[in-house]
Amino acid sequence: MTLLTTRRPLTANELSFVGARRVGRLATVDHAGHPSVVPICYAIVDIDGKPVIVSALDEKPKRVTDRDLARVRNIAAHPTVALTIDDYHEDWRRLAFVQLRGNARLLTPGQPEHGIAIAALRAKYPQYARMALESRVAVAIEELSGHSWQGGQHPTGLPSPPEDASFDDLIRARRSVRAFQRIPVPRQIVEQAIAAAGWAPSPHGRQPWRFAVVETQARREALATAMAASWREQLELDGQDRSVVEIRLKKSRDRLHDAPILVVVCLYLGDLDVYPDPERQAAETTMAVQSLGAAVQNLLLAIKNAGLDAGWMCAPLFCPDVVRTALGLDPALIPHALIPLGHAAKDPVRRERLPPDRLIVSWD
Repeated sequence: MTLLTTRRPLTANELSFVGARRVGRLATVDHAGHPSVVPICYAIVDIDGKPVIVSALDEKPKRVTDRDLARVRNIAAHPTVALTIDDYHEDWRRLAFVQLRGNARLLTPGQPEHGIAIAALRAKYPQYARMALESRVAVAIEELSGHSWQGGQHPTGLPSPPEDASFDDLIRARRSVRAFQRIPVPRQIVEQAIAAAGWAPSPHGRQPWRFAVVETQARREALATAMAASWREQLELDGQDRSVVEIRLKKSRDRLHDAPILVVVCLYLGDLDVYPDPERQAAETTMAVQSLGAAVQNLLLAIKNAGLDAGWMCAPLFCPDVVRTALGLDPALIPHALIPLGHAAKDPVRRERLPPDRLIVSWD
């Protein structure tokens, strides 16, 4: 077992653990020192470069106004609060919790932080999309410190899916996210997702894909700048209006800047079989490209299974030399895809899927 009792800034693993869970227990005290504990839904946002826990006072039936709620009155009397997020399992070796403390303050409608908080909460909880949270008070918990505990077999920092979640649930839960919170992602999550990608089917089992992980701000800036220059040329060739070009470029740059991790997926043909005729050689390359798609899908599902989100950007296909040069990659690697991953900042628009009777064109 591991027990950390010294209060300190939360680690990246602890932040990831907290960010992936759905409910926490918020403890406050009133002016007389009487404690109160309530379950809350919450999200983690970035305010001035620091992680902040935010929670809304939602539309569940209440007998008093927002300002008269116990937690609101308690925060006004004593801003120091505690929040506990935990996993319970009958196998006690898999128990884990993160307990954090911080200073709470109220966010009122109209404040910039209030809008940030509501957007993050709606991204995490679809139920909030139907609630008029813009007119309700929200709570922000700042200056976070804490400690954590884990059983001997609990994968701290690796958010686990609900035990009753099926593979079909996982597939349907995956979504293409374009906006991310600036919350660090534990290295182990990325490594395990890439390991999952490595189990995808491939021609002759050659695994013709390699992955470049971009994490530092300097590398992300260099990649975003290089790709933006190339994309600007292409958009201008299409005759698009300059203002439209600038808007599209900004959105693309923001994705690369804000996502804490970028995974560049490269095609690697060096280990494929070699044939004397161009037809079979072309088919061999096509098989490699097909298997790269399978590897990316494995990676995306592994990221979702870890409680995070990702997107699939095909921009490297249109400027592989630019990406290769910006990242200093081996000439044998052909950049094909860019996967930003992390905690979603807002809920993406979900496109409808065709039903099986539209997808199946023949069944003899």
